[in-house]
Amino acid sequence: MSKALTTERVSAFREAIQAGIDGFVRAGEIYVEAIDEDPKAADEFREKFADTIPVAMWGKFEALGRKWMHPKLLMGGVTSGKKQTIIKRLPYSLQERVFERERFPLLLDGGDTLEVDVIEATDAQAEQLFDGSAVRSLSAQRAYMEARKAAGGESFESLPYVVSGGKIRFRRNCEMSRAEIKRLLSEM
Repeated sequence: MSKALTTERVSAFREAIQAGIDGFVRAGEIYVEAIDEDPKAADEFREKFADTIPVAMWGKFEALGRKWMHPKLLMGGVTSGKKQTIIKRLPYSLQERVFERERFPLLLDGGDTLEVDVIEATDAQAEQLFDGSAVRSLSAQRAYMEARKAAGGESFESLPYVVSGGKIRFRRNCEMSRAEIKRLLSEM
């Protein structure tokens, strides 16, 4: 670790970020309390904070305050805009499971399953896993895959390897990044 990036600075930065996130959540709760009492309060908030808060942010404050949107989605939370949209549509309890890095069973084209972390999953994998409000069962994933194939002739590429019994069997030649190897080892 460099001199500039000390443990104390990292810790202080983490605390400041968390305080900011907690502040946004509390602001959302206050906003929701006010608009539940009087829906016209929304206009008053927008007017009083027009110089500070963009109009598009008010919907996010309400979503945070009503626990429709996980606070980690406020700052992005995921690498892909499409995946972020998929996660936003989920119930809050499922959003929490995603951000706690729970692994969900993903059906592969050959019938094998893979436990995936949605944050690390591809957009297509996230679409296959979630139907908009819940986690798809393996049979629902199979139906989804078959419907996609029938609609567009799309084939789902199976992974170039299978993890089974603590061993890796490669199906074909492949090239893997360091991150993919780390993920692969975590599955074992």
